[in-house]
Amino acid sequence: MTNNSPNESLEGVLTQEQDALLDLYLNNLDNFFENQKNAEKIQVEIETLHLKKILTE
Repeated sequence: MTNNSPNESLEGVLTQEQDALLDLYLNNLDNFFENQKNAEKIQVEIETLHLKKILTE
């Protein structure tokens, strides 16, 4: 067995179209998780501001 990188060892397994679709899928997945992270940050900020408001009343 040779010490090829994972991309080299998978060469020829996927068609060019399948590889493009896989790249698109992975990019969309990255974007989804990035959006989830941002949504959680916003939710924490909203909850923090709400708690501060409650505590100062």
